[in-house]
Amino acid sequence: MPKVTIKKDNISVEVPAGTPLMKVCDDSGASILFACRSGSCLSCLVTIESGLENLSPPTEVEQVTLSSFGCQPNQRLACQATVNGDVVIE
Repeated sequence: MPKVTIKKDNISVEVPAGTPLMKVCDDSGASILFACRSGSCLSCLVTIESGLENLSPPTEVEQVTLSSFGCQPNQRLACQATVNGDVVIE
């Protein structure tokens, strides 16, 4: 099972492949905030330290939001990504 590590909260959990990152954050008590939960704001913007390739590809909505705000290539919206392998979030 993939392992998700959220460094700022000192959380590391194993989850089934295909689990939404938002669910991982909600279930583990992570301090990542979620406002719209639909990919149109940046409240759940996270920086991926490693394992970016282990997240689902960005949705069209996420791509527009990230590019509109000038986000870095290693940043994702936790409400839009699903986990398919090990991921470390700063």
